[in-house]
Amino acid sequence: MSRVSFYRADRYDAALLKDVVERIILDHGGYEALFAKGKRVVIKPNLVVKKKPDGCATTHPALLEAVLLCLLPHTKDITVAECPGGPNTELLLAGVYRETGIREVCDRYGIPIHMKMEPVTLSVPKPQSAKEVDILNVFPEAEVFINLAKLKTHSLTTVTGAAKNLYGTIPGLKKVEYHAAFPHVSDFAGLICDINQVIVPTLSIVDGIWGMEKDGPSGGIPKFAGALIGGTDTYGVDQLSCEFMGIDPALSPILEHAKKAGFFDGEVQVVGDDPQACRPTPFLLPDSQKRNILRDFPDLFGGRLAAFLSPKPKIHKESCIGCGECARLCPQKTITIEKHKAVIHRNNCIRCWCCQEMCPKKAVLTHSHWFLKFM
Repeated sequence: MSRVSFYRADRYDAALLKDVVERIILDHGGYEALFAKGKRVVIKPNLVVKKKPDGCATTHPALLEAVLLCLLPHTKDITVAECPGGPNTELLLAGVYRETGIREVCDRYGIPIHMKMEPVTLSVPKPQSAKEVDILNVFPEAEVFINLAKLKTHSLTTVTGAAKNLYGTIPGLKKVEYHAAFPHVSDFAGLICDINQVIVPTLSIVDGIWGMEKDGPSGGIPKFAGALIGGTDTYGVDQLSCEFMGIDPALSPILEHAKKAGFFDGEVQVVGDDPQACRPTPFLLPDSQKRNILRDFPDLFGGRLAAFLSPKPKIHKESCIGCGECARLCPQKTITIEKHKAVIHRNNCIRCWCCQEMCPKKAVLTHSHWFLKFM
Protein backbone atom coordinates (compact mmCIF):
# COMPACT_ATOMS: atom_id res chain seq x y z
CA MET A 1 0.00 0.00 0.00
CA SER A 2 1.28 3.45 -0.96
CA ARG A 3 1.06 6.36 1.46
CA VAL A 4 0.00 9.48 -0.46
CA SER A 5 -0.52 13.03 0.80
CA PHE A 6 -3.44 15.17 -0.31
CA TYR A 7 -3.81 18.83 0.65
CA ARG A 8 -6.03 21.64 -0.49
CA ALA A 9 -4.26 24.60 -2.10
CA ASP A 10 -6.35 27.21 -3.83
CA ARG A 11 -3.81 29.65 -5.27
CA TYR A 12 -0.24 29.99 -6.49
CA ASP A 13 1.29 31.73 -3.50
CA ALA A 14 4.80 30.50 -2.67
CA ALA A 15 4.49 31.15 1.08
CA LEU A 16 1.17 29.28 1.24
CA LEU A 17 2.51 26.41 -0.85
CA LYS A 18 5.66 26.19 1.30
CA ASP A 19 3.49 25.20 4.25
CA VAL A 20 1.71 22.57 2.15
CA VAL A 21 4.95 21.16 0.72
CA GLU A 22 6.37 20.96 4.24
CA ARG A 23 3.37 18.95 5.39
CA ILE A 24 3.96 16.52 2.51
CA ILE A 25 7.62 16.21 3.50
CA LEU A 26 6.68 15.53 7.13
CA ASP A 27 4.11 12.94 6.05
CA HIS A 28 6.90 10.93 4.44
CA GLY A 29 9.57 10.90 7.12
CA GLY A 30 10.60 14.54 7.38
CA TYR A 31 13.69 16.40 6.25
CA GLU A 32 16.24 14.09 7.83
CA ALA A 33 14.76 10.98 6.22
CA LEU A 34 14.30 12.48 2.76
CA PHE A 35 16.90 15.23 2.47
CA ALA A 36 19.88 14.64 4.74
CA LYS A 37 21.73 17.93 5.20
CA GLY A 38 24.01 18.94 2.35
CA LYS A 39 22.77 16.34 -0.13
CA ARG A 40 22.95 17.04 -3.87
CA VAL A 41 19.38 17.77 -5.05
CA VAL A 42 17.95 17.79 -8.58
CA ILE A 43 14.44 19.14 -9.15
CA LYS A 44 12.54 18.18 -12.31
CA PRO A 45 9.46 20.19 -13.26
CA ASN A 46 7.11 19.35 -16.14
CA LEU A 47 8.00 21.79 -18.93
CA VAL A 48 6.60 19.85 -21.86
CA VAL A 49 6.27 22.91 -24.11
CA LYS A 50 7.18 26.59 -24.24
CA LYS A 51 4.07 28.07 -22.60
CA LYS A 52 3.33 30.64 -19.93
CA PRO A 53 2.24 29.35 -16.50
CA ASP A 54 -1.39 30.38 -17.02
CA GLY A 55 -1.58 27.89 -19.90
CA CYS A 56 -1.63 25.15 -17.23
CA ALA A 57 0.52 22.81 -19.33
CA THR A 58 3.61 23.19 -17.15
CA THR A 59 4.56 23.08 -13.47
CA HIS A 60 3.83 26.48 -11.98
CA PRO A 61 6.94 28.41 -10.85
CA ALA A 62 5.30 29.16 -7.48
CA LEU A 63 5.45 25.44 -6.64
CA LEU A 64 9.15 25.35 -7.50
CA GLU A 65 9.70 28.40 -5.30
CA ALA A 66 7.84 26.74 -2.42
CA VAL A 67 10.05 23.65 -2.71
CA LEU A 68 13.17 25.84 -2.74
CA LEU A 69 11.99 27.66 0.39
CA CYS A 70 11.72 24.28 2.10
CA LEU A 71 15.07 22.91 0.92
CA LEU A 72 17.47 25.87 0.98
CA PRO A 73 17.88 25.86 4.79
CA HIS A 74 19.10 22.25 4.47
CA THR A 75 21.25 22.32 1.33
CA LYS A 76 22.59 24.80 -1.19
CA ASP A 77 23.45 22.12 -3.74
CA ILE A 78 20.26 22.32 -5.83
CA THR A 79 19.91 22.08 -9.62
CA VAL A 80 16.83 22.28 -11.84
CA ALA A 81 16.81 19.99 -14.87
CA GLU A 82 14.29 19.05 -17.56
CA CYS A 83 14.21 17.70 -21.12
CA PRO A 84 11.18 19.27 -22.85
CA GLY A 85 9.77 17.90 -26.08
CA GLY A 86 11.82 18.42 -29.21
CA PRO A 87 15.55 19.04 -29.67
CA ASN A 88 17.07 20.26 -26.41
CA THR A 89 19.49 22.87 -27.74
CA GLU A 90 20.62 25.49 -25.23
CA LEU A 91 18.81 28.20 -27.18
CA LEU A 92 15.50 26.32 -27.18
CA LEU A 93 15.90 25.29 -23.54
CA ALA A 94 16.54 28.88 -22.54
CA GLY A 95 13.30 29.92 -24.21
CA VAL A 96 11.30 27.22 -22.42
CA TYR A 97 12.69 28.12 -18.99
CA ARG A 98 12.08 31.82 -19.61
CA GLU A 99 8.52 31.47 -20.93
CA THR A 100 7.38 29.07 -18.20
CA GLY A 101 8.59 31.38 -15.42
CA ILE A 102 11.08 28.83 -14.08
CA ARG A 103 14.13 30.91 -15.07
CA GLU A 104 12.98 33.92 -13.02
CA VAL A 105 12.59 31.82 -9.85
CA CYS A 106 15.93 30.08 -10.35
CA ASP A 107 17.74 33.38 -10.90
CA ARG A 108 16.13 34.95 -7.82
CA TYR A 109 17.39 32.14 -5.58
CA GLY A 110 20.68 31.51 -7.37
CA ILE A 111 19.69 28.02 -8.51
CA PRO A 112 21.57 26.69 -11.57
CA ILE A 113 19.68 25.17 -14.49
CA HIS A 114 21.25 22.13 -16.13
CA MET A 115 21.62 22.94 -19.83
CA LYS A 116 23.97 20.22 -21.13
CA MET A 117 22.11 17.27 -22.66
CA GLU A 118 24.60 14.48 -21.96
CA PRO A 119 22.92 11.05 -21.60
CA VAL A 120 23.97 7.99 -19.69
CA THR A 121 22.73 4.49 -20.55
CA LEU A 122 21.20 2.59 -17.63
CA SER A 123 20.27 -1.09 -17.47
CA VAL A 124 16.68 -1.87 -16.47
CA PRO A 125 16.45 -4.43 -13.60
CA LYS A 126 13.11 -5.94 -14.69
CA PRO A 127 12.67 -4.92 -18.35
CA GLN A 128 9.10 -4.40 -19.51
CA SER A 129 9.82 -2.86 -22.91
CA ALA A 130 13.50 -1.85 -22.95
CA LYS A 131 16.58 -3.52 -21.50
CA GLU A 132 18.37 -0.16 -21.39
CA VAL A 133 17.26 3.47 -21.34
CA ASP A 134 19.16 6.69 -22.00
CA ILE A 135 18.75 9.21 -19.17
CA LEU A 136 20.13 12.74 -18.78
CA ASN A 137 23.25 12.24 -16.65
CA VAL A 138 22.30 14.78 -13.97
CA PHE A 139 19.42 12.60 -12.71
CA PRO A 140 21.27 9.39 -11.74
CA GLU A 141 24.02 11.56 -10.22
CA ALA A 142 21.54 13.21 -7.84
CA GLU A 143 21.38 12.13 -4.19
CA VAL A 144 17.90 13.59 -3.87
CA PHE A 145 15.47 13.72 -6.82
CA ILE A 146 12.35 15.90 -6.57
CA ASN A 147 9.72 15.21 -9.23
CA LEU A 148 7.28 18.13 -9.78
CA ALA A 149 4.53 16.88 -12.09
CA LYS A 150 1.28 18.44 -13.36
CA LEU A 151 -2.30 17.19 -13.06
CA LYS A 152 -3.33 16.69 -16.69
CA THR A 153 -5.05 14.41 -19.13
CA HIS A 154 -2.98 12.92 -21.95
CA SER A 155 -4.03 11.94 -25.47
CA LEU A 156 -1.86 8.81 -25.50
CA THR A 157 -1.83 7.64 -21.87
CA THR A 158 -5.22 9.11 -20.78
CA VAL A 159 -3.64 10.86 -17.79
CA THR A 160 -0.18 12.18 -17.05
CA GLY A 161 1.35 12.76 -13.67
CA ALA A 162 4.25 11.61 -11.52
CA ALA A 163 5.26 8.41 -13.34
CA LYS A 164 4.87 9.82 -16.86
CA ASN A 165 6.77 13.00 -15.89
CA LEU A 166 9.93 10.89 -15.78
CA TYR A 167 9.76 10.59 -19.58
CA GLY A 168 11.22 14.10 -19.45
CA THR A 169 14.48 12.68 -18.09
CA ILE A 170 15.21 11.37 -21.59
CA PRO A 171 17.20 14.00 -23.51
CA GLY A 172 16.46 15.50 -26.89
CA LEU A 173 15.03 13.57 -29.78
CA LYS A 174 15.68 10.23 -28.06
CA LYS A 175 12.09 10.54 -26.83
CA VAL A 176 10.93 10.56 -30.45
CA GLU A 177 13.00 7.42 -31.12
CA TYR A 178 11.36 5.65 -28.17
CA HIS A 179 7.89 6.53 -29.46
CA ALA A 180 8.81 4.93 -32.78
CA ALA A 181 10.34 1.87 -31.10
CA PHE A 182 7.30 1.32 -28.85
CA PRO A 183 4.32 2.46 -30.95
CA HIS A 184 1.56 0.64 -29.08
CA VAL A 185 0.33 2.23 -25.87
CA SER A 186 0.90 -0.92 -23.79
CA ASP A 187 4.55 -1.09 -24.88
CA PHE A 188 4.97 2.61 -24.22
CA ALA A 189 3.47 2.13 -20.75
CA GLY A 190 6.06 -0.59 -20.19
CA LEU A 191 8.78 1.87 -21.17
CA ILE A 192 7.51 4.35 -18.57
CA CYS A 193 7.69 1.56 -15.98
CA ASP A 194 11.27 0.85 -17.11
CA ILE A 195 12.24 4.50 -16.60
CA ASN A 196 10.61 4.47 -13.16
CA GLN A 197 12.85 1.55 -12.24
CA VAL A 198 16.15 3.25 -13.08
CA ILE A 199 15.21 6.75 -11.85
CA VAL A 200 13.30 6.71 -8.56
CA PRO A 201 12.17 10.08 -7.18
CA THR A 202 12.82 10.82 -3.54
CA LEU A 203 9.53 12.72 -3.54
CA SER A 204 6.92 13.43 -6.20
CA ILE A 205 4.48 16.33 -5.97
CA VAL A 206 1.69 16.89 -8.49
CA ASP A 207 0.68 20.49 -9.15
CA GLY A 208 -3.09 20.16 -9.13
CA ILE A 209 -4.06 23.71 -8.23
CA TRP A 210 -4.80 24.34 -11.88
CA GLY A 211 -4.66 21.28 -14.12
CA MET A 212 -5.64 20.49 -17.68
CA GLU A 213 -8.50 18.44 -19.10
CA LYS A 214 -9.47 17.22 -22.55
CA ASP A 215 -6.59 17.15 -25.09
CA GLY A 216 -3.62 17.31 -22.71
CA PRO A 217 -0.78 17.39 -22.03
CA SER A 218 -0.49 20.74 -23.79
CA GLY A 219 -3.52 21.31 -26.04
CA GLY A 220 -6.27 20.91 -23.47
CA ILE A 221 -8.39 23.23 -21.34
CA PRO A 222 -7.22 24.70 -18.00
CA LYS A 223 -9.22 23.41 -15.04
CA PHE A 224 -9.15 24.49 -11.42
CA ALA A 225 -8.73 21.57 -9.01
CA GLY A 226 -7.24 23.23 -5.92
CA ALA A 227 -4.87 20.60 -4.54
CA LEU A 228 -1.34 19.27 -4.21
CA ILE A 229 -0.79 15.51 -4.21
CA GLY A 230 2.51 14.01 -3.11
CA GLY A 231 4.37 10.90 -2.06
CA THR A 232 7.41 8.71 -2.54
CA ASP A 233 5.70 6.25 -4.92
CA THR A 234 4.91 7.67 -8.36
CA TYR A 235 2.24 5.05 -9.01
CA GLY A 236 0.46 5.70 -5.72
CA VAL A 237 0.50 9.43 -6.40
CA ASP A 238 -0.97 8.82 -9.86
CA GLN A 239 -3.63 6.45 -8.52
CA LEU A 240 -4.92 9.12 -6.14
CA SER A 241 -4.60 11.76 -8.88
CA CYS A 242 -6.82 9.71 -11.19
CA GLU A 243 -9.42 9.20 -8.48
CA PHE A 244 -9.39 12.93 -7.67
CA MET A 245 -9.82 13.78 -11.36
CA GLY A 246 -12.84 11.49 -11.54
CA ILE A 247 -11.06 9.21 -14.02
CA ASP A 248 -11.04 5.45 -13.51
CA PRO A 249 -7.40 4.45 -12.80
CA ALA A 250 -8.01 1.39 -15.00
CA LEU A 251 -7.98 3.78 -17.97
CA SER A 252 -4.33 4.58 -17.27
CA PRO A 253 -2.19 2.08 -19.22
CA ILE A 254 0.81 3.04 -17.08
CA LEU A 255 -0.93 2.17 -13.81
CA GLU A 256 -2.36 -1.01 -15.30
CA HIS A 257 1.07 -2.11 -16.53
CA ALA A 258 2.64 -1.31 -13.16
CA LYS A 259 0.02 -3.46 -11.41
CA LYS A 260 0.44 -6.41 -13.77
CA ALA A 261 4.22 -6.23 -13.41
CA GLY A 262 3.97 -6.23 -9.62
CA PHE A 263 5.36 -2.72 -9.17
CA PHE A 264 2.15 -1.41 -7.58
CA ASP A 265 -0.70 -3.12 -5.75
CA GLY A 266 -3.31 -0.45 -6.50
CA GLU A 267 -3.86 0.36 -2.81
CA VAL A 268 -3.44 3.91 -1.49
CA GLN A 269 -3.51 5.27 2.07
CA VAL A 270 -4.45 8.95 1.96
CA VAL A 271 -3.08 11.36 4.57
CA GLY A 272 -3.91 15.04 4.96
CA ASP A 273 -7.20 16.44 3.70
CA ASP A 274 -10.15 14.47 2.37
CA PRO A 275 -10.05 14.40 -1.46
CA GLN A 276 -13.79 13.72 -1.62
CA ALA A 277 -14.58 16.93 0.23
CA CYS A 278 -13.10 19.15 -2.50
CA ARG A 279 -13.19 16.95 -5.58
CA PRO A 280 -13.81 18.91 -8.80
CA THR A 281 -16.23 17.89 -11.51
CA PRO A 282 -14.70 14.98 -13.47
CA PHE A 283 -11.95 15.98 -15.87
CA LEU A 284 -12.99 15.67 -19.51
CA LEU A 285 -11.15 12.85 -21.26
CA PRO A 286 -9.02 13.52 -24.35
CA ASP A 287 -10.99 13.15 -27.57
CA SER A 288 -8.52 10.41 -28.55
CA GLN A 289 -9.69 8.29 -25.61
CA LYS A 290 -13.45 8.83 -25.63
CA ARG A 291 -14.19 6.16 -28.19
CA ASN A 292 -10.83 4.44 -28.37
CA ILE A 293 -12.35 1.09 -27.34
CA LEU A 294 -9.98 -0.91 -29.52
CA ARG A 295 -6.65 0.40 -28.22
CA ASP A 296 -6.14 -2.61 -25.94
CA PHE A 297 -6.76 -5.09 -28.77
CA PRO A 298 -3.89 -4.45 -31.18
CA ASP A 299 -3.96 -8.03 -32.49
CA LEU A 300 -7.66 -8.12 -33.31
CA PHE A 301 -7.93 -9.22 -36.97
CA GLY A 302 -4.20 -8.74 -37.30
CA GLY A 303 -4.50 -5.23 -35.91
CA ARG A 304 -6.27 -4.00 -39.04
CA LEU A 305 -9.62 -3.30 -37.39
CA ALA A 306 -8.02 -1.33 -34.55
CA ALA A 307 -5.92 0.63 -37.04
CA PHE A 308 -9.01 1.40 -39.14
CA LEU A 309 -11.34 2.45 -36.32
CA SER A 310 -9.04 4.03 -33.74
CA PRO A 311 -9.18 7.83 -33.35
CA LYS A 312 -6.57 9.62 -35.44
CA PRO A 313 -4.90 13.04 -35.37
CA LYS A 314 -6.32 15.50 -37.86
CA ILE A 315 -4.97 18.89 -38.93
CA HIS A 316 -7.29 21.86 -38.54
CA LYS A 317 -6.21 23.78 -41.63
CA GLU A 318 -7.51 27.13 -40.48
CA SER A 319 -5.40 26.99 -37.29
CA CYS A 320 -2.24 25.47 -38.80
CA ILE A 321 0.50 28.03 -39.50
CA GLY A 322 2.86 25.56 -41.21
CA CYS A 323 5.60 25.98 -38.58
CA GLY A 324 6.73 22.38 -39.09
CA GLU A 325 7.00 21.41 -35.41
CA CYS A 326 4.75 18.39 -35.91
CA ALA A 327 6.70 17.20 -38.97
CA ARG A 328 10.03 17.67 -37.22
CA LEU A 329 8.99 15.71 -34.12
CA CYS A 330 6.90 12.96 -35.72
CA PRO A 331 8.53 9.62 -34.78
CA GLN A 332 7.43 8.01 -38.04
CA LYS A 333 8.20 11.04 -40.24
CA THR A 334 4.71 10.73 -41.66
CA ILE A 335 3.89 14.46 -41.61
CA THR A 336 4.89 16.86 -44.35
CA ILE A 337 4.34 20.59 -44.89
CA GLU A 338 2.53 21.25 -48.16
CA LYS A 339 1.40 24.70 -49.23
CA HIS A 340 2.26 26.03 -45.77
CA LYS A 341 0.01 23.50 -44.04
CA ALA A 342 0.75 20.23 -42.24
CA VAL A 343 -0.42 17.02 -43.92
CA ILE A 344 -0.60 13.69 -42.05
CA HIS A 345 0.00 10.64 -44.24
CA ARG A 346 -1.98 8.11 -42.24
CA ASN A 347 -0.43 4.87 -43.50
CA ASN A 348 2.52 5.17 -41.11
CA CYS A 349 0.81 7.08 -38.27
CA ILE A 350 1.23 5.27 -34.93
CA ARG A 351 -1.15 7.59 -33.02
CA CYS A 352 1.44 8.68 -30.48
CA TRP A 353 -0.15 12.17 -30.50
CA CYS A 354 3.25 13.89 -30.40
CA CYS A 355 1.97 16.22 -33.11
CA GLN A 356 -0.94 17.32 -30.93
CA GLU A 357 1.29 17.59 -27.87
CA MET A 358 3.85 19.87 -29.51
CA CYS A 359 1.63 22.01 -31.75
CA PRO A 360 1.88 25.64 -30.57
CA LYS A 361 -1.49 26.57 -32.12
CA LYS A 362 -3.66 23.60 -31.04
CA ALA A 363 -4.14 22.84 -34.72
CA VAL A 364 -4.10 19.04 -34.30
CA LEU A 365 -7.58 17.74 -33.58
CA THR A 366 -8.96 14.23 -33.09
CA HIS A 367 -10.86 12.43 -35.82
CA SER A 368 -13.09 9.52 -34.73
CA HIS A 369 -14.59 7.08 -37.19
CA TRP A 370 -18.33 7.61 -37.61
CA PHE A 371 -19.01 3.99 -36.65
CA LEU A 372 -17.66 4.56 -33.12
CA LYS A 373 -20.18 7.34 -32.48
CA PHE A 374 -22.84 4.67 -32.15
CA MET A 375 -20.89 2.63 -29.59
